[in-house]
This record gives sequence, structure tokens and C-alpha cells, in this order.
Amino acid sequence: MLLQSGHYIVERLKARCPEAAGRVLTTADLAGVAEAAQIAPALHVVLLDYMPAETTPGGSVRWDETWCVVALVRHAARQDRAAAQAASACPLLNAAVRALAGYRYRIVGDAWGKLAIVPGPRPYLDEAFAYFPFAVRAACVTQGTGGDLVKGARHGA
Repeated sequence: MLLQSGHYIVERLKARCPEAAGRVLTTADLAGVAEAAQIAPALHVVLLDYMPAETTPGGSVRWDETWCVVALVRHAARQDRAAAQAASACPLLNAAVRALAGYRYRIVGDAWGKLAIVPGPRPYLDEAFAYFPFAVRAACVTQGTGGDLVKGARHGA
């Protein structure tokens, strides 16, 4: 199902990242939250992009989705703020990457996908918070009327 892999990413992070202290948030969780009111540390999971990668004659489509996982931390000190923020984000980032890199999840039927870490946005620092993102590529399949599956998604694309 299109965009379902975001759910797998969130659940995997909740299960495998105690460093996030249960704070794995989605776009829906963050809607209407003012920046100053954000909870930190936390991991944010946001859809960056999706595009069709392959289509079968029966109308099934394999999609490539790119999700952004952002480690959010409050700045730790005024002096050398960037280094302090990076140091405080390191355990959270490392745990998130370990949890997601190569993780296999069910796409549909007997089709499995494997998450891949891919280039993402650059880190961003402001007066109160630091955002350290990385991107994850996932595949999903929407089935057409012919009921066929896309070859690349069948057994662990």
C-alpha cells in the first residue's frame, strides 16, 4: 500500500531506539506544534518524496518512497553550540540508523522490502534546536486490476 512504509519506519524506531524515549513523531503528531513547544530529544519521521519505479502490464506499480528521519535536540550550550548539538544528537542518530539500515518489512503478500539509507537534507541549527536528518528509501506496491506483482518487489527488492 502506498505510504505504508512510513508506519513500518515509525514502529521500528519506537521499538529499537530507547534513546528517543518514546518520542517518535510523525507529520500528523507535529501539525500545529510551535517550534518552541517541541519535545526534545525526539525523532521525526516525514515523507520527502515518492515516485513510481516500475509498472506491470496488469497495472501494479512498485513505488520508491523516501522518508526523512530527523533527530531533534535542544542546544546544549552557548559556546561551540554546533559541536555540542552534534554531540548530543549522536547517540540518537546512531540508534536510528542501526534500527533502520537494512530492515526488512512485508510489502504485500510474499513480497518483502528492505530499507536503505540514502542521501538526505543537510543538518539545520537555530537558536533553540538542532535538526540532524537522514533519509531512508523504501519500496511499496500498489496492485493493479490484473493482480500481478512487480518482479522487483516479489522476494526482497
